Amino acid sequence: MKKITLTLLMGSILLTSLFAEGSRETISTAKPSEPVKVALLNGPSGIGLIQVKDESPFSDSSITADVQVMGAPKVLLGQMLKEEWDAAVLPANMAAILFNKGVGYQAAAVTGMGNLYLIASEDTTLDSIEDLESITLNIPGKNTTPDLISQLIAEETGIKLKADYSFNPSDLAKALAGGVVEAGVLPEPLATIALKSGKNLRIAFDMQQLWSDTFAGESNYPMTVLVVKSSFAAAYPELVDELLNASGKSLDWVSSNPAEASALIGEHGFTLPAPIVKMAIPRSNYTFVRGDGMAELMTPYFERLMGLNPGSIGGSVPLEGFYY
Repeated sequence: MKKITLTLLMGSILLTSLFAEGSRETISTAKPSEPVKVALLNGPSGIGLIQVKDESPFSDSSITADVQVMGAPKVLLGQMLKEEWDAAVLPANMAAILFNKGVGYQAAAVTGMGNLYLIASEDTTLDSIEDLESITLNIPGKNTTPDLISQLIAEETGIKLKADYSFNPSDLAKALAGGVVEAGVLPEPLATIALKSGKNLRIAFDMQQLWSDTFAGESNYPMTVLVVKSSFAAAYPELVDELLNASGKSLDWVSSNPAEASALIGEHGFTLPAPIVKMAIPRSNYTFVRGDGMAELMTPYFERLMGLNPGSIGGSVPLEGFYY
């Protein structure tokens, strides 16, 4: 009886080993039948991953990456709702909204911290944050990151903002440069475009510094994340690792080589002026955080957004299952 039991046990161990070996072999040799689709936005978040577009992130030359630059975030959001992309770089709160809607994407890495600046005319008195109550602050879109950060700071400091949402980001940069408005919050590189296109403009406030001054212990906030489609990640985890590694290297390279990075943008579908991008990269605050560090950065930010406007993150703070 003992001999039979031992034989069955050994057979079970051998069978388990064979299944495990077969499973590992399947994972290591599986290849997608279509190009891996990666979406980048036409802005600093996309420029940070320009090397991923410049050369394939995958070691297997038979696997191709279809990396596209998208001009309109709303168009990209509509496509993400249909799970048309395998990976994409998005505003952090947009990633939370998708997750809370049950769309199959997970946050795989934080790729950018805040890069917002309050641009104002030299004639506008803004010596302290309290002076914001005396002006109309132009913000490119309600519930956008510039709006959410401005509102969070205002709520915490007790100031009352008079916000105007008439302009989209590009038009706000033009309005500031043309003297149509006196103050507005813009991300890079649009902040630099306004500064270089207009006269008598200045950075009145670095919004990241205001954030740090307002929320003690929080030096910045996560602005953009790289998300991956859950089904793709489950089928091809090794490709996700390669994409993440390539993304991290690209972000480091762009941060260290603004001249070389800006020289690539024209040939890869970015419509921003190369000289402006070169000047804007040092203020774009690229980073690369994956693993447990993501939740440490994003959860406090999401909790603040939840208190301000639950709809800005889809109704709840994403926790279990959100992080890849």
